[in-house]
Amino acid sequence: MANNSTHVGRLTDDAPSMLVIAGLAFFTFVVVTARLGMAEIGIVMALAGLVMRPSQLRFPAPFWWAISLVAWAFATSPWAIAPDIAQATAVDRLKVFVVFLVVINTLRTERHFRHYVLFILACFMLSPVRGALTNYLHGYTRFGRALWNQIYANPNDLAATSLLTLGLSLSVLANVQERRWIRWGSAACAIILVVVVLLTQSRGVFVGMIVGFGLSVITLTWKQPRLLVSIVAIAVVGMALVPHAVWTRLSGIGMLANASTIAQADPEKSAAQRWEIQKVAFRIFADYPLTGIGLGCYPIANKLYAPKLGPRDTHNTYLNLSAELGLPGLLLWLGLIGSVFRHWRRANAALRQAANKRVELSSRAVWIKRAIVGFLVSGFFGSYSGITMLYLLLGVVWSAASLVQTAPALPQDRQSPTQRWP
Repeated sequence: MANNSTHVGRLTDDAPSMLVIAGLAFFTFVVVTARLGMAEIGIVMALAGLVMRPSQLRFPAPFWWAISLVAWAFATSPWAIAPDIAQATAVDRLKVFVVFLVVINTLRTERHFRHYVLFILACFMLSPVRGALTNYLHGYTRFGRALWNQIYANPNDLAATSLLTLGLSLSVLANVQERRWIRWGSAACAIILVVVVLLTQSRGVFVGMIVGFGLSVITLTWKQPRLLVSIVAIAVVGMALVPHAVWTRLSGIGMLANASTIAQADPEKSAAQRWEIQKVAFRIFADYPLTGIGLGCYPIANKLYAPKLGPRDTHNTYLNLSAELGLPGLLLWLGLIGSVFRHWRRANAALRQAANKRVELSSRAVWIKRAIVGFLVSGFFGSYSGITMLYLLLGVVWSAASLVQTAPALPQDRQSPTQRWP
């Protein structure tokens, strides 16, 4: 095993590996910060590096689920409402899945895992977070909701990606071996990201954040009561920084489920419109249960089915996929997510049976998994299957699980029966 580790260490410094890393870094910077453009350059660089080391390539189950999803999108595109849009959207999704393949073929060491997590976190804080906060302070909002530009011009999308990035910051914070100043910095990032989510006033993402992290925070507080002081302090700071209007909007979440109180909780009538749109999506799915109306074509179909509503989004990831790709498309997408989670579950099952050297890595990566769970919950309130950040983090979680599986067990005298598993 030692010889194999040495061999892998040498491979990470050769020219093809450096080309893959550089391509992945360029693509990640362009996509996360929504700057520069030309993300395809990063894809080409990374693919060139992978082709130069074909014997090391790995094609796990999630990748084949992803490719099957793209293949289904192309296969159904001739029957789409707008075949050109369906094919162009399928090409874009293929690019994202190629980068997913790059991630799982690049993060082969804990050093790669750590650096990539820190890199994504830094990129996200640099552009969308800084820009959104600057906009908010200058009064540039959408009905009081924080936003930035490009892909972050929609407050809900900004909130959803902030939720995913929150998992990265908590992952860094959970690394007890990390430098103290980096951990303090990640704690500050976590607070800022929570504030950004609140400032977007995205009720769906707020629910996802509570579901994804709420139980974990309660469990940690129960095991380590001293954390309660820090959590209360963070809550007080958050309440001081976030305007009262935000809490007023979020406090009405429960009223949205009741027809008699929805008008009171939703004066701008956005929730009521979403309900009407989703009824249209159900009708479209019922009419095209197998092939759908084409990937990326829902706004056109919504206008055709409900001219008064116009070209609107479904505001529901699962309905969106069902309407655009039919039931097979939804199942393929869920298969992609499920295969990553299954790989993670198997790795942690093996971890419990043998004291593994990478227990710390598992504890860190579990926060990213929790962020993805929260993201999937928020997907009931927004169409997020096209957000690239999701697939980058799925690749990170899959890579972490693979690292956990391949690490040797600790010597018997160093095994701890009281180890708390994530």
